[in-house]
Amino acid sequence: MENILSLLIFIPILSAVFLYLLPVNVKIIRYASFGVTLLTAALSLWMYVHFDAHDQMQFVEQYTWIKAYGISYHIGIDGISLIIVMMTNFIIPLLYLSFWHLERKGYWLNLLIVHGGLTGAALSLDLILFYLFWETMLLPVFFLIGLFGRENKNFMSMKFTLYTIFGSLLMLTSILYLGYSSYEHSQVWSFSIFDLQTLQLDRMTTFLLFAAFIFAFSVKIPLFPFHTWLPQTYAAAPIGAIVIMSALMAKLGVYAIWRFVFTLFEDLSLELSEFFVSLGLFGMIYFGIAAIKQVELKRLFAYSSASHLSLVVMGIFAFNYYAHLGAFYMIASHALSSAALFMMIGMIYKRTQNLHIDALGGIVHQAPVFSAFFAFFALSIVGIPLTGGFVSELLLIIGAFEYNIIFGFLAATTVLVAILFIFNLMQKTLYGPKRLNEFSELRLYELLSLIPLALLVLTMGVFPSYFINKIKPTAKKYTPQEVNHVK
Repeated sequence: MENILSLLIFIPILSAVFLYLLPVNVKIIRYASFGVTLLTAALSLWMYVHFDAHDQMQFVEQYTWIKAYGISYHIGIDGISLIIVMMTNFIIPLLYLSFWHLERKGYWLNLLIVHGGLTGAALSLDLILFYLFWETMLLPVFFLIGLFGRENKNFMSMKFTLYTIFGSLLMLTSILYLGYSSYEHSQVWSFSIFDLQTLQLDRMTTFLLFAAFIFAFSVKIPLFPFHTWLPQTYAAAPIGAIVIMSALMAKLGVYAIWRFVFTLFEDLSLELSEFFVSLGLFGMIYFGIAAIKQVELKRLFAYSSASHLSLVVMGIFAFNYYAHLGAFYMIASHALSSAALFMMIGMIYKRTQNLHIDALGGIVHQAPVFSAFFAFFALSIVGIPLTGGFVSELLLIIGAFEYNIIFGFLAATTVLVAILFIFNLMQKTLYGPKRLNEFSELRLYELLSLIPLALLVLTMGVFPSYFINKIKPTAKKYTPQEVNHVK
């Protein structure tokens, strides 16, 4: 199937436009949107089966777009972008299913557009094309927060948008400069990352361009200290938007560092690796401690997500095989677990209209099946054995030890911070004193949305080699034999 990547990108986007123009009721919109996500999930599964385990781009499509300025429609997929695409196409149908009760046309259509934007950004090999898809993700999230959020939603939708737009504009300026530099050196415009990586720029220019890209991606992750939008935005945003931001967009920020920063500025990335490894470890501790202090579920898991993403950033900047493999595996495992947890938080709010931890308690006595799923996904976040989280954390810690023995011990011990706030949360909400008069058990559509996530988290923990084999060749990229860091 030659154009499968284009189908994965444009089927959701064009479907959203078509459904918006049709004079149909919200039920038809809901069924059609869900059908579209199932179709893209089936296409992505076919692609996964036919994906060969090597480090070259596959299913490549390249067409001239704006010839005068060297802009092309250039897309392809390797082992790392495969993770983002598969997680997007697996999680979004289940997200639709978990909120099957919603009667909001705009909710469904905005999720379709962000679906296509995420896929396009993960597959783009032309910087202008990547920027367009990167921005395509922003507008639907802005509308989701502004239209369907709560607690000062208008202000927070604007704050989140301004943060990301500022970073994106810096990145766009850098992209245009790189394209112009390509023209100066070769008299040919190009925005292909494969052409731009050969540019020879002076040190100060390289550092400024590097900083602009890092800032844009760090806001999305979010990486300390670019996280100030995080707690209030998660508190205001509807659950669907939070799942997109936490499980998918944040991971895309890490992927973008790997794809663009490491490709364009490999030498500088290696030189600054110790700084970013230290920043990642600090962020994991800082966000973990912040999570312990939270009294509201969405804020707690917002900081939890940031803590684990900081660990992933540490892994990719460690520049060794095990750290890279663990970072990419955690992108997948954490995406599944965090998506499930935020979906369940939405279920809690629907039942109680309250997400304050002290107001909950004793849920296990009223909804044992719900409690079992919640406990499983919460424990998979901290890496209990037989889950994907355990495999990814083990690989990351091994990679940290290979990078530096002190950082290895820090990485191993800081994982305990996550255990503290997860166990404290479970004690207060699931097994604490009964505080709710009524808490209903999982409905059928809710159960159907959680079972596939739980099965995949288990499968990734029990049979990791099946998944790791797909990404092994790409994980060896950017792992030089000698990296100038402290042994």
